[in-house]
Amino acid sequence: MNKPKTNPNNGTVASAAADVPPVEAMLAKETPVHQLVFETLKQQIQNSEWLPGQKMPSIIQLGKRLNAGTGSVREALRSLQSLGMVSIEHGRGIFVNDHIPADAQKSPGKQFSFHQMGAGAMLALCEARRILEPELSAFAAERGNAEEHAEIMQLANEMAQRAAAGLDFLAPDLQFHRKIAEAAHNPVLKQMMESVADLLIESRSYTIRPTVTPRAVRYHLMIAEAIQEHDAPQARLLMLAHVNDAIQSILNA
Repeated sequence: MNKPKTNPNNGTVASAAADVPPVEAMLAKETPVHQLVFETLKQQIQNSEWLPGQKMPSIIQLGKRLNAGTGSVREALRSLQSLGMVSIEHGRGIFVNDHIPADAQKSPGKQFSFHQMGAGAMLALCEARRILEPELSAFAAERGNAEEHAEIMQLANEMAQRAAAGLDFLAPDLQFHRKIAEAAHNPVLKQMMESVADLLIESRSYTIRPTVTPRAVRYHLMIAEAIQEHDAPQARLLMLAHVNDAIQSILNA
């Protein structure tokens, strides 16, 4: 198989709703600012502060409202978009989606948290991914259509370009894995992956490192190529290697 070429190369948040957890308590756990913004906006959407289809304030307005930088707000919105909660439409604004996935509507206070459980929880997630994602990749290669395969490749290339430029690549990274689950055309396995979407977002603080990112980018490109070529065994092996590499990076940290 021909391998594709790659080119790898503090503020505080003020709660805008009374029932949002106190920011001081969240900051005490050393949670990244973008994660605080993500949790705050997610809970506000769940509390119907903005209704389905409604336009949200701009990134600048949200930043002022939450006393956070625009970069943190932008990254939080990309995470919300990856969960299917909002749509970011260039030139139009940010909109709450009409149909929010059921797993994205769970109460944040009841969800499992890596910031509370640490790297051991991250390893548990990787073990679950090691069971699910290789087979999803094989199914995507076998069952996905040309449009789905092209989108998977596009997301892999977008991640590579953003990583090479030193930009945040969380959204194409998460969407890559979500699109593979969709292209597998197995609703049960897809729902199982959707159930850990929040954990995948939170886990990136463990896996996005200078030594890990170039390998992750290359694996995404190779997995996308195997899927596009309908090579199910190769897609399965590459995804397994990708997840194993993530596990090894945690053990070596």
